[in-house]
Amino acid sequence: MVDPLETLRRSLREAPVPVYVTIGAEGLLVREAEKLVEAAVVAGPVAAFNHAVLSAPDEGTARFADIAASVPMMAARRLVVIRQVQEAPVLLLDRLLEYLVNPVPSTVLLLSGERFPAASEGMDRGLRIQNAVKKCGMVLKFDGGDTDPARYAVQRAAEAGVTLELDAARHLVTLVGERLSGLAGEVEKLVNYAGAGGRIDRATVESVIASTAETEVWALTNALVGRNRNKALEALHRLLEDGEPSHRLLASVSWQIRQLLTLQDVIRRGLNERDANLRMNPAVARAMAETLKHVTLSPSGLLEEIAAANRLMNFSRAGDRRVFEGLVLRLTCL
Repeated sequence: MVDPLETLRRSLREAPVPVYVTIGAEGLLVREAEKLVEAAVVAGPVAAFNHAVLSAPDEGTARFADIAASVPMMAARRLVVIRQVQEAPVLLLDRLLEYLVNPVPSTVLLLSGERFPAASEGMDRGLRIQNAVKKCGMVLKFDGGDTDPARYAVQRAAEAGVTLELDAARHLVTLVGERLSGLAGEVEKLVNYAGAGGRIDRATVESVIASTAETEVWALTNALVGRNRNKALEALHRLLEDGEPSHRLLASVSWQIRQLLTLQDVIRRGLNERDANLRMNPAVARAMAETLKHVTLSPSGLLEEIAAANRLMNFSRAGDRRVFEGLVLRLTCL
């Protein structure tokens, strides 16, 4: 299969087209595509004046055409980026269809996200937009189907000067899944552990990935329990940017909170922690016990909020990321 990033590079070398659509489940590749477009279209000392980044769910984004129509400042082109198109409201989709009839020649419009919203009101606007873009621009889909995840991991490590054995890379894929965005984050951890010129084998993958993943989720849970909203959001965003699937992350946080509720009960009753069937790292248990000296966890409140967030992730159109952010905000106020 043709590498969509290479297709994009070739288009940008020849001459940027008026509109690009970069969508797919591989968020890492979607972001890399945006960086390629940005570097080709608005590089230079006045780049900031000719680069607008909008979010599809925001109400003001429907007026993107006004920005696109502005004359570039001391440059040949302006770049307007609309992210999170999977959450675009009908009004914005209609405005996009109107714009694509006659896009501004001096502006490059980039639409990016996981996918377009489902059809509504008897019309599949996302499909119509993609068909319209094919007439004046380019649609690129990044679903990872054309990339071997293990060899991708090996290549990422090699770019950092580290040798990742292919067998170890395949084991890494088994542990963390095939999403390239998640793999890139895990490879970065392994590279930092091995150092430049280092070599990563299967045993290294087993020890490093297991410990770092658990530690990072505990950092999120600890911030939630300590009612530290900023740290909780930072930890959440870091995990999501590393490609951690929202449902799996929510399940991990739920499990950890149940462990903390058990630990809280053990402390209150003066029992021995070793007899409580806790499955925490001893160092984590000590740290969390210290936190529990200053806060009281409400079992019903915590678990009900998590259950509600899980239902929203299954049925809400708001997007998993926003649902999780909302959960963080609520839990840090309990």
